[in-house]
Amino acid sequence: MPSQPNRQTDGKRETIRYETDVSATLTIPGMTIAVRMLSVSSGGALVRMDRLTAKVFASDNFLLEIRGIGRFSATKKWRRDTDIGAKFELTDADRLRLADRLANRFGAQRPNYSRVVANSAQP
Repeated sequence: MPSQPNRQTDGKRETIRYETDVSATLTIPGMTIAVRMLSVSSGGALVRMDRLTAKVFASDNFLLEIRGIGRFSATKKWRRDTDIGAKFELTDADRLRLADRLANRFGAQRPNYSRVVANSAQP
């Protein structure tokens, strides 16, 4: 089931944020953590840890790996209990490539059209 995109402005650009609820991996030196990614855009993501992990996780910088999309350097922008708002550290070109990958994975399904010949003679 495709997620519903939300359009947001990110400075001068408009980004699309996808509501996801998919598994992802958060990595810091010496620790890899399974998390749920609740939403994502080309600018960042919202991830949720379990309560036990949240008690020991204190890093501001980490790698976020999204299966089928890639691995991205991220910085913690905010934290509320088990939720972390992360900002991706990307160049503009990488951000555009990420936006395309996110649209392909989480965007609305494109219709599947069949080729039809109009006004053809019937046998």
